[in-house]
Amino acid sequence: ASVLRRALEQTTMKVGPQVGKRTPFLATLANVATLLGLLGATYEMLAFRDEYQQQVIANAQAFARALDECGVSVQGDASLGFTQTHQVIIHAGYAKGPEIAQRLEENNIIVNYQATAEEEGFTASRALRMGVQEMTRFGMETADFQELAQLMADVIEHDKPVKEEIVSLRKRFLDMQYCFQDSEIDELLQAMTEWI
Repeated sequence: ASVLRRALEQTTMKVGPQVGKRTPFLATLANVATLLGLLGATYEMLAFRDEYQQQVIANAQAFARALDECGVSVQGDASLGFTQTHQVIIHAGYAKGPEIAQRLEENNIIVNYQATAEEEGFTASRALRMGVQEMTRFGMETADFQELAQLMADVIEHDKPVKEEIVSLRKRFLDMQYCFQDSEIDELLQAMTEWI
């Protein structure tokens, strides 16, 4: 059996009984095709979790360091890489979060503005929250996030338009990574149908 098939069998043997105990009613409520999709997504997450999680953390830390080097105020402990998760948080200045988020969005960069504990509400927000997990899944690595950091700093610090550069950067990452490839999907589907 292939590595994929062994992984599927091991995972099914591990989690199958636990899922069965907690969800005996699924057979009466759910369409089997939907459940197979959910099962396939679960296998995929388990198969790529270690590699993907490590890359997400490396990307978030590289992104945060690069933003800091560009003069953007990054929240977190620099000695720990500013973050130990997928998120990077920057301070844009009191009540500037919504304005900076809007300027970034006009340049095809989507962030969330956040109120911090010191602020009275979201309209006074100074923080911007960004996650690297989606673009990591599309194959961006640390050098790519460093490039993105410079473009974001151009918008945040200098109000420079970078929409064309962002479009160009994004076009380099169109294929999903950390997922099964077509030949592996065929094998996965065959294994699943044998279990039914």
